[in-house]
Amino acid sequence: MSSCFRSEEMCLVQLFFQTESAHNCINELGHLGLVQFKDLNPDTTSYQRRFVNEVKKCEDMERIISE
Repeated sequence: MSSCFRSEEMCLVQLFFQTESAHNCINELGHLGLVQFKDLNPDTTSYQRRFVNEVKKCEDMERIISE
């Protein structure tokens, strides 16, 4: 993972993924460590989002691990 400095030039981009490939693309971008994600719907609760079932699974796993 490369280091990131506050003085490095950045740009804001908006990416659109096909639903089927979104997870793999986001996973790869995360592993590169060169991107930051910004929630464009910060007032939306996790249960109001399209991916509610995936969020529930993650929260259940987090709960199980932390017990």
